[in-house]
Amino acid sequence: MKENINIWSFICSIICVFLFYTASTSGSITVIGIHPFYLTLSFTLITFVFGVIGFGGIQDWKGMTRSIATMMLTLGLSAYVTFILFVGSFLG
Repeated sequence: MKENINIWSFICSIICVFLFYTASTSGSITVIGIHPFYLTLSFTLITFVFGVIGFGGIQDWKGMTRSIATMMLTLGLSAYVTFILFVGSFLG
């Protein structure tokens, strides 16, 4: 079960990168009154939590690589999106 969480959290972390790209190129379009970066940040943090849970399902070096890549992608992306939202709140 935890190996499935590991695999799906990796797939979701890649989806988070595509969501960030879509949110950054969409301009000022809001979805249901919520800015797309907030949705991206939420999804990224949820993926990070599932990535931490997926560490329990590591059985070989491929699983470890997936887990490390998931952690790096989600932590980096969430820090970057948080920075964008923090600075954007002062500018806008």
